[in-house]
Amino acid sequence: MFSFVRRGFVLRRIMSTKFFNNGLGNTLFDKLKGIASEMATFDRFLAVVGFFRSSGYFKLRKELGDISDIKILIGINIDDIFRKHNKALLMLADEDKAKEIYHNGFKEDIVNAQYAPEVEEGILQMCEDLVSGRLQMRIHATKNLHAKFYLCLPQNHSEHSDGWVIMGSSNISDSGLGIKQPPQYELNVAMKDFDDVKYCSDEFWTLWNEAVTLTAEDIEEYKKKTYLGYQPTPYELYIKVLIDTFGDQVEDDFSIQLPDGVKDLKYQKDAVIQGYQMLMQHNGLFLADVVGLGKTMIATMIAKRFVEANGKNTNILVVYPPALEDNWRNTFKLFGIYKKAQFVTNGSLSKVLEGKDNYKDKEEFDLIIVDEAHGFRSDSSGKYDELQKICKSPCMNMGLLKSSQKKVMLLSATPLNNRPDDLQNQLLLFQNSQSCTIDGVPNLKGFFSEHILDYKRLMRERDQRDVTAEVDKIYEQIRSKVIDKVTVRRTRNNILNDPDYKADIKSQGIIFPNILPPNELEYVMDSDTSNRFYETLKQLTDGKTEDNPEGKGLTYARYRAVEFLKPEYRNKYKNAVHIGQTLAAIYRVHMVKRLESSFYAFKKSLRTLLRITTDMIKMFDEDKVIIAPDLKVKDLQAKNIELDEIIEYAITKGYAAEDILFSADAFSSEFLEMLHHDREILEQLNADWAKENDDPKFDKFRENLTHKFFDKEINPSGKLVLFSESVDTLNYLYDRLTNEIGRTDVLMVTAANRNRLGQTIKENFDANFDSDSMRYNIIITSDVLAEGVNLHRSNVIVNYDSPWNATRLMQRIGRVNRIGSMAPNIYNYMFYPSQQGDKEIQLYKNALVKLQGFHSAFGEDAQIYSKEEIVKEFQMFDNNVKDSIDKKIALLREVRELYNSDRKLYHKIKSLPMRSRVMRDTGKHSGNSVIFVSSNVKTEFYLATSSGVEVIDFLEAVKYLKAKPGEQPVSFTNEGLHYKHVNSALNQYTTEYVEAADTSSINRTDLDKTSLEANKFLRTIKQITTDSELKSQCDVLMGYINEGIYAQLPRYLKTLSREYKNDRAKMKQDEYILQNRISELLGEYQTMNKEQRHDAQDISNPQIIISESFK
Repeated sequence: MFSFVRRGFVLRRIMSTKFFNNGLGNTLFDKLKGIASEMATFDRFLAVVGFFRSSGYFKLRKELGDISDIKILIGINIDDIFRKHNKALLMLADEDKAKEIYHNGFKEDIVNAQYAPEVEEGILQMCEDLVSGRLQMRIHATKNLHAKFYLCLPQNHSEHSDGWVIMGSSNISDSGLGIKQPPQYELNVAMKDFDDVKYCSDEFWTLWNEAVTLTAEDIEEYKKKTYLGYQPTPYELYIKVLIDTFGDQVEDDFSIQLPDGVKDLKYQKDAVIQGYQMLMQHNGLFLADVVGLGKTMIATMIAKRFVEANGKNTNILVVYPPALEDNWRNTFKLFGIYKKAQFVTNGSLSKVLEGKDNYKDKEEFDLIIVDEAHGFRSDSSGKYDELQKICKSPCMNMGLLKSSQKKVMLLSATPLNNRPDDLQNQLLLFQNSQSCTIDGVPNLKGFFSEHILDYKRLMRERDQRDVTAEVDKIYEQIRSKVIDKVTVRRTRNNILNDPDYKADIKSQGIIFPNILPPNELEYVMDSDTSNRFYETLKQLTDGKTEDNPEGKGLTYARYRAVEFLKPEYRNKYKNAVHIGQTLAAIYRVHMVKRLESSFYAFKKSLRTLLRITTDMIKMFDEDKVIIAPDLKVKDLQAKNIELDEIIEYAITKGYAAEDILFSADAFSSEFLEMLHHDREILEQLNADWAKENDDPKFDKFRENLTHKFFDKEINPSGKLVLFSESVDTLNYLYDRLTNEIGRTDVLMVTAANRNRLGQTIKENFDANFDSDSMRYNIIITSDVLAEGVNLHRSNVIVNYDSPWNATRLMQRIGRVNRIGSMAPNIYNYMFYPSQQGDKEIQLYKNALVKLQGFHSAFGEDAQIYSKEEIVKEFQMFDNNVKDSIDKKIALLREVRELYNSDRKLYHKIKSLPMRSRVMRDTGKHSGNSVIFVSSNVKTEFYLATSSGVEVIDFLEAVKYLKAKPGEQPVSFTNEGLHYKHVNSALNQYTTEYVEAADTSSINRTDLDKTSLEANKFLRTIKQITTDSELKSQCDVLMGYINEGIYAQLPRYLKTLSREYKNDRAKMKQDEYILQNRISELLGEYQTMNKEQRHDAQDISNPQIIISESFK
């Protein structure tokens, strides 16, 4: 009994020593180390492995000591490789192929090994051992070697000598040896029985004799193709960075057969190359060259190129403001792609979604072009939702490019003048928030959310202090991190600053006029008029609100009825308070704009506001108050229609009387008081303005019309363009210009007659049109002509009322600043009311600040600027963006010149191995390093100094890396610092991007409250239903919300959830209704699933592309 137990104990002990699993102290590395130190006759190490890491060899080599013979046989799974390439099986034993496969593995090993001096020493040691003959390596290419075994033998192995064989799952690599943390589970067994060892030894020699020899020359050759075997020059590293940054733009030798009469302009051709590459990489882009550089032409050329690449079944949808239709149709005809396109105005997208007017299904389009895309900057508008549904629907016909995702081109000269959220919304027409393709932005909404919050805070603070620098900083961040990567934008200065572009346009006789800063025309009011103007301004803006409880001015109560309904009546109006305040804010801005536009327009508006306020009081007197926003009750009352008739009319229109008709006591008492308060002020203002017969603004205009606007020095063509935001002001001006001054050459254009007058406008004001008619020399127009029309026979613009939005001003100037302009300068006149005293200046400033506040809170369409801000914005337009774009154009030019002049050197530099590095002695930047790290989602440059590692942008990195061809590298000194710098950069990259890109993270900062509420509602539906299809539909919608694909989907679900207030019993009762609603939503908001998309990729391991240290 005792003996059995004893033998059992021994057996257990042997078992525990024979097997090991890479646990702590029980690794393959420990075992080999033990054998090497204990086995006195250990002279030969023979290994058969599935794959081999040179970095692992180094660590093992140290432990093997002075043994004279190391043989490693590597099994390459060549069957699979050939199967993948569909090659014939007879090539399986091809010696060169086997070596090539090993070579690729060798390179990959070196790129993925830890960046450390000891790893590099190990790899070099391996090469030395091969040269000395101590190490021999062979590749077994005919068998797929799954076996891994290691023989530790004396010189002559016999029954009487020691010898070990270790067999199991471990390869020679850090993880196989068990030296990588955390350890990888392996299972190996060690045996020393002579028969076992001999059997494995015989097998080894059989396999060894069948294998392909790897020579020292082979390994030396392989090493040369890695960073350890080639020392680049500083110039080569500098060019390598340019090649990697500009990518396919360098070698893209795109050419297009241009139609007759179309100028071949280099800057346009480069824009086509750059834009096409962005379209391929990011599924979309902003085409944002400043007005007048030919965006329609560039977009059409990109579209033509896309059609050629994607094949004959490609379909394009062009979305545009109505005024631009002819321009698009004609340009597409010119380039021969008219039949590939359908055209739709930006207000008629529902026709595409509903299949009306012979439009194709949204899934049939492959490319969407959106002109004047800033019109889609608000994601709460219906047309935005419609466009997003079209852009995000999958492509039905995969063309030659094999993409199921639509491509989207957004054209706008002014994308950077919007608020941060406007930019985010436009980007989300071709990007998804969670799987964003933009370098370094793993989550788009996550990136924007902090900038949006900062911007809103600054807008609230801008009346207390100057926030300009901080706002600029926000935009600089957005521009450098996001917009630059998906935007083609050049200003005229960028083109003139590039010698090649400049020579090209000069040779073709194209002039870029010089846009002079705004000329201010200040009209002076006498003291009586001035008092009236500024006191009125105060009454218009100083109404009582939560933020202004002491306000005594107009409350615009007429527009706020829903806000003051008692709670029991108000709940049928969602957001009643917000609606009321928004309408009041909009009308407040409108009244101030009218006052600035012309006294005539303002007096008209004053009379209207008094009339509709009095009509509302009359409804109270009759105890019949109608609220029907769609009915235009004000207009019906203006036609003297009785209230009872209006109610009857409303009922015939389908309104229920109880939904639109309220008694006087349905409103809080303060509302009627506010109406009476407003009526009192309005009666006073109307009476006061009835005494105003002067018009100092028109007097100033008439004076300049006679002496300045038509001065031949300024205006050689004798044409003048005048813009006003108010049609009433235009009518007033037309009347005085024709009847009082007697001019017969004035053309007035408004939305009402624009289409009818298209030909007349071209004949008289378009320099590209073959006519020099002088029938009309003054065109006075509203902003209906601020987009998509050429007026460049004129070079003088008068803004009769200043647009409070620099974007609008640029659009207006763009009408006369176009290719084909003949005058050297463009003159831009703007009217401002005089502000003689501090009181007026303060009143004016306060009014603007209040209006800005309303604008920020309620998203009123035009951004409001003071005179100073307008001028600043205006100057920023052509100069601020200039620097970085100029530099990038010059750098692209430099690398293109190398590509064209020395193709061999270019390709040598392009294929420089990963991790290439150089030490320089420039007398500057001592002890610093620049590191370029990349993965499939992000490239980043780092500057490492004594104080740590910081991210720098591409242009900053270029300042350090720039080198001349003759500069030689110096030998590395202070290597420890270099390795520390590179690894610090790599660690920072991993923290910021690899970990941040983990989409499963619970802390989703990008999901707003609405999305979270929508998800909660969908989860609740899943819990109350047993219907598996409904459950899976909820999962799909939750996926869309989590990925940030659609803006209005979560809002719709939130509204739906509010109907149920988490009442599960009611939801269960309405399960069939919910099923239909969810099913409808899936039909409307349909997109491809994550697996179908190219961008649904995991982040790859970050790689060191190059590094450069300074002595």
